[in-house]
Amino acid sequence: MNLKAIFATDLSGGKSGMNPRLGHIRGRVLDIDGSGIRHSRVWIRENGRFTYTDENGNFVLINVMPALYSLIAESEGYSQAIFTDVPVESGDNPGYVFVMHPRYSRFRVERRRGALAFQM
Repeated sequence: MNLKAIFATDLSGGKSGMNPRLGHIRGRVLDIDGSGIRHSRVWIRENGRFTYTDENGNFVLINVMPALYSLIAESEGYSQAIFTDVPVESGDNPGYVFVMHPRYSRFRVERRRGALAFQM
């Protein structure tokens, strides 16, 4: 698998390094309480390009070919979040906000009266 990382150091709206003929996807990754999740991986399924969120959960993918994509956010301890059919056009595109739900890693399975019961 050929992965390409796109790291953005200016998430405040600066245009450094952005090609106006290509698209730029901005957004944020939040937990269910509305706090930004730092160091989450946000990637495009169709081409493998990715970036990581900053300390506040903000991200930007720059210079993306205009097309429809699936945008995926992943972070340790959280369930994966996906936006499908994301239209990317030239220039800046609408922002996307991922809300990540905790992934439960501890649960107990018991057999009760011939059925399985799950307890978290």
